[in-house]
Amino acid sequence: MLPDPETVRQRDPALVTRIVSALILIPVSLFLLWNGGLAFTAYCAAFAAAMAWEWMRMADRDAPTRSYAIASAAASGAVLFAADGEFFWMLGWPLAGAIGVSLTGDMPLARRWRGAFGILYVALAVSALASLRALNGFNAAAFILLVVWAADSAAYFAGTWLRGPKLWPRASPNKTWSGLIAGIAGGVAAAWGFAQWQNEPVLGTMIAGLILALAAVAGDLAMSLFKRLFGVKDTGEIIPGHGGVLDRVDALMAACLAALVMASLNVLEGPL
Repeated sequence: MLPDPETVRQRDPALVTRIVSALILIPVSLFLLWNGGLAFTAYCAAFAAAMAWEWMRMADRDAPTRSYAIASAAASGAVLFAADGEFFWMLGWPLAGAIGVSLTGDMPLARRWRGAFGILYVALAVSALASLRALNGFNAAAFILLVVWAADSAAYFAGTWLRGPKLWPRASPNKTWSGLIAGIAGGVAAAWGFAQWQNEPVLGTMIAGLILALAAVAGDLAMSLFKRLFGVKDTGEIIPGHGGVLDRVDALMAACLAALVMASLNVLEGPL
């Protein structure tokens, strides 16, 4: 039996704000994803620029303005190249940006990897989604989003309602084993539903869903660790109830990279 909704709201005071933000962002994202083409590429590029900006602010609060500009240009440019199938430049462009940022900041040499790594991670993750939509079609990108949203939502609500033992307190004090199990189950269930809906091979689609769900959990935990390392609670404030863009898409980023690897290897029958 599920707890009273008021109990859930007490455990997460931002619940209503989260839901309102999701009700705005999800339809817009799905419409642009369905439309594809330049509109979706521009949408991804804009998000990549915002994410790179957030990462720089998180990793090096004293970074000069030019570092922010280089980071945003590197991430958004990589997305444009990826959508056009220019994979050499998809890798080379953000690599040049990462080198540029590491040379322009005032951070001690031992910590200059922070900005450089963030640019590469953001650029490649968003580029993966843009290239899969452009080259593999709507179903591939929609499958990734569906599995990640299902896994993320199941993990959030199970963790909020059931709680239980902590998953990894050092990374995040709020994540639980119940959330992990529910998230994986939710992602696999969404993959099964997608296979039935689109007549995709069930086994291959469910295996892909399992891998994406695990990657989503890893991405979420990784972002929590980075925030701990950099000493910040949220990556930004642009999305009410969620924090920054990176806070909202941390699971999706890792899942997109995993999806790109699966699509490149082409060993599973299914939407990827």
